[in-house]
Amino acid sequence: TAATYNRRVGSAPALQCAPKSKLPFTGFWDSELIREEKKDAYANENGRVDVQGCCWWGRGVLQTKGVCNFGKLNYYIGAKAAADGRQSLFPDVDFCINPESVCASQYKHELIWMSGLFAFIDRVQSYNRGGFNYMKQLKEYADGGFRDDLFIREVGNILKIGCHNPPCQNAGCLTYPCAGASNDDENAVVVKAFRTLIELDLLMSKTIPLSPGGTNAPSPSPTQCTSNCTDEPTFSPITPTSSPSMAPIVVVSTSPSVSPSKEIDVKIARFNAVKTMMQDRSVQLESDVFVSVAPTQLYTLDGFLNALEELVIKGIDGSMFYLGQENGNLGHGLANIAMFLAHAMTRGLKWDTCEEVNHHLLDGKLAISSACGQLGQNYQNNMCPTYDVPMECPVDMTMNVKQTSVGSSNAPPFFCASKEDTPFTGYFDPSSKQTVSDAPFSNAIGREDVSGCCFWGRGILLNRGTCDIGRFNYVFGLPAFKDGRLTGRYNIDFCQHPEALCSNFTVVAAGFNQFDTTVDTSEIKYLSGLFYWMDQVESFEWGSWNYLERLKLFVDGGMTDYSFVDEFSDMVVGSLYDTQLRKANFKRILQILFTQVPSVGSGGLVDEAEETVLQTPTTDESFTTTDNPLTTDASIDEEGTAETSSVDPIQPQAPVQTQAEPFPDALFPSNTRVELSGATASYLDLHHIALVGAACLVVFMSTL
Repeated sequence: TAATYNRRVGSAPALQCAPKSKLPFTGFWDSELIREEKKDAYANENGRVDVQGCCWWGRGVLQTKGVCNFGKLNYYIGAKAAADGRQSLFPDVDFCINPESVCASQYKHELIWMSGLFAFIDRVQSYNRGGFNYMKQLKEYADGGFRDDLFIREVGNILKIGCHNPPCQNAGCLTYPCAGASNDDENAVVVKAFRTLIELDLLMSKTIPLSPGGTNAPSPSPTQCTSNCTDEPTFSPITPTSSPSMAPIVVVSTSPSVSPSKEIDVKIARFNAVKTMMQDRSVQLESDVFVSVAPTQLYTLDGFLNALEELVIKGIDGSMFYLGQENGNLGHGLANIAMFLAHAMTRGLKWDTCEEVNHHLLDGKLAISSACGQLGQNYQNNMCPTYDVPMECPVDMTMNVKQTSVGSSNAPPFFCASKEDTPFTGYFDPSSKQTVSDAPFSNAIGREDVSGCCFWGRGILLNRGTCDIGRFNYVFGLPAFKDGRLTGRYNIDFCQHPEALCSNFTVVAAGFNQFDTTVDTSEIKYLSGLFYWMDQVESFEWGSWNYLERLKLFVDGGMTDYSFVDEFSDMVVGSLYDTQLRKANFKRILQILFTQVPSVGSGGLVDEAEETVLQTPTTDESFTTTDNPLTTDASIDEEGTAETSSVDPIQPQAPVQTQAEPFPDALFPSNTRVELSGATASYLDLHHIALVGAACLVVFMSTL
């Protein structure tokens, strides 16, 4: 089995493969209704209705796909090369058994690029068919001043469809591409390539050549005059208007700019208004929101407000938790709090725990190795976007960590341990409440061991994985503490000690610490979730969908369009299965909060006489604590596996960054040679560097 995912809002469900015994048939995705129809079988264009053995979809920067291309990766740079005693860059990666390793392994940051570079070497540098010799054409292209757009088109065709002059017949690997394929967007390839060449100052002219039907860029200089020329410019006649032109409209401020002291006063007043409102409704909030199967013993309204206060008034590096600051509309801010708490009610509040509990049933059992990831996730391969890679936690396969609390769950605690200490793990049977460990039992992604699997969810939102925990560590933990950044408040490396996110931690005497020091980390269970919300949710924007703008539209529209919750659940990977619970939570919290909403005027908070009352959200379904489907044995059945991904299930689907990251020197020794069909793949003269930089990283990325 394998899975991938799409980061776009409203995108189709994750691609997956599975045997017919587990998934007899598949349905289809309705892009207009934005939902999956899976009651009936629906065939693809080749007549397939199942996904057995269909694990070879495109991965990496050039979307390497098919059994032949993954087989080549494995043969030349993977486990097969190592098994044969040949040089291998990734000897412990079997691309045939785990094709998802390209995007979800400890080498993922190298492999997403390496797979594309390998494809370039294999399919382009060695190409010599039908009178087109790539290496010869490459030199001619560079020597000709990079002006031949036909060369760019032909190289794009080679990568995208297998030959330089489509339609192609019997091109490339037997399973890709199909005979008769054609490149339907040649101009896009040309434009991207020439723009890159211009940026690299490899072209003197700024004109981008396009095939008939396209539009060229403007000429770099005015057209020369050839007839009826004059030395003076010609002026158009001036015709007076019937009325004078309007003077420009200038809006003069009637009040001085807000001084720093005034600004902090407004922040304090805004938070105090929210705090007072929520405390006035504390009985309802604590009975209906801060509740699991019973009132939560771990999370409190006061604890939440204490953590929120600093993020509203002081913020983090200039960013504040959103309470309607830019327009003084507390209604927008309260709706943001309502969505945060509604989501928390499907995470940490649901189980009354600071740590994720084992809940994903497989054949009626709970795999102990689900510490590595549930619902098809792989927490230790939680991949940060390129710009956050330095924050990501490294994975130590020898770490030993044990969960401290399972809250209201009866499942055994998660733990991680090396393979030497624990070669395999078994399962927990909820019906008999017995743990069976005499034989290995796999989780949803096939893991039987728990080596390096120490990054299960923590905090009120159960933020999990090496990226989320690494981000928190970078901002609040030891890295910030050592750097002297203002946010560094914990002298703890949470990557090495993730257990400290949920329990007090003793820092042993060392360096400037003369004595062992116990650090109070009780606020982290709130802080980690609020920081994640500010960093990943409030800043989320993809295409035309912007979280904060959509939140404002929901409030300004009368708080009746609950498709906003559906869209949020689609944005947060792995949250579609509990959308209805989140929606019911959201409606109930809005009903509690929006009885009366203080508004912020130009001079700060208005007094009580000027309070505005927003419309109480309508609802077509009631929600009380007795409606909550939670029980102490509540678990997600195998239907939950439909929402699978190789990243953190509560990680927003931010757009994939296209910024190239540097390759480790160790992966590219100067004497590296890869022999493919007798062609040497180490030709690195100036012409080749220019084309690889312009064509491989730009032209060929247009095929994604």
